[in-house]
Formats: sequence, structure tokens, C-alpha cells
Amino acid sequence: MPKPTYIAYLTHASSPDAQGETNTYWTKVGVAFAHNSKPGLNIILTPGLAVSGKLVLLEPKDESDAPAS
Repeated sequence: MPKPTYIAYLTHASSPDAQGETNTYWTKVGVAFAHNSKPGLNIILTPGLAVSGKLVLLEPKDESDAPAS
């Protein structure tokens, strides 16, 4: 299987803490490949997940597919 063009993540911000700061949680939910015959992407999501909210596509890292931050 070819290397994916992008890794698909679902992001979720935590509630503000006592100092008003939030954390962003990144959950890998799939991958995206360039479409073969026309411009666009084929997105393959992990089976059995309920996905809603913000979906982020990031280019994979050479050694790891973890998000930048």
C-alpha cells in the first residue's frame, strides 16, 4: 500500500483550566490518499468510529505520524 498523502486527525479542545488555558487533543482517525484519476483526495476513516467536529489533515512525518502540536 502506498504511503498516505495525509493523516486524518480529529481535534478536541479541553475546557479552560483555572488559568484559562486549554489543551488540544489529537486523535488519529484515518488517512487520505491523492485521487488516482482526478484532482482530490480519497479519505479512509477507521471503521467503527463516530466522527464529528473538526477533522484535520496533516502531511505524515518521515519517522512518525504524530501531529506537530
